[in-house]
Amino acid sequence: MKEEIYINLSGIYDGFPCEINCKDIEGTNCYCDDLAVDTLRKRLKDVPVKALHFIDSGNYHYLSYFFLERIQEDFALVLLDHHPDFQPPSFGNILSCGGWVKNAFEDDSHLKKVYMIDVDKTLFEELGNLPKEVVYTAKEEVKNIPKDLPIYVSLDKDVLSEDEAATDWDQGDMKLSELLDIMRVLQEHRLLGMDVCGEKKEAATDSEIEINRKINETIYNCFDNSI
Repeated sequence: MKEEIYINLSGIYDGFPCEINCKDIEGTNCYCDDLAVDTLRKRLKDVPVKALHFIDSGNYHYLSYFFLERIQEDFALVLLDHHPDFQPPSFGNILSCGGWVKNAFEDDSHLKKVYMIDVDKTLFEELGNLPKEVVYTAKEEVKNIPKDLPIYVSLDKDVLSEDEAATDWDQGDMKLSELLDIMRVLQEHRLLGMDVCGEKKEAATDSEIEINRKINETIYNCFDNSI
């Protein structure tokens, strides 16, 4: 059975079914401090990895880390995001929305490969010499991702164009139809779980909230029982 879970930090999912309320946790906006890490890890420990997790604004994309660390077999991360989220931390080793992929890759011995789908090529190249296991992948090349490892998929809706979605960050140029085509290809792999972020947190209008709600519903409905 496919299962959807909403992790609510900003209030955007107030009243949703299957809501995990995390609004009371401080130290979570963009950066996740040590106390928040411990609290979130405890709050999410019983949430199944094999589900479709909606994880609020892109400010909280680091929530993916808490699901990846619980995977007990070798796997690949498929990232659909306008940003590579591989920045070194500004201070210490703090978990952040802009660097969580780097944290996961360095901390998780089971994470063997990262496929960055349609990230901003300039931002990717600015990261310099990345490990060979971190691979830029154009959207047309998704079909070439090998099936040697099961995958976890993490989607930030800012990969979509501004005509398709409303987020708090600068956005890419992917069409929703292209995203759905990619999801159909990825369902040919063994899928361990998936999360979706990119809700508009700042001054969202009713129409922007509705646009994103429909995208979430469309993503959920594109799945068979593989998640």
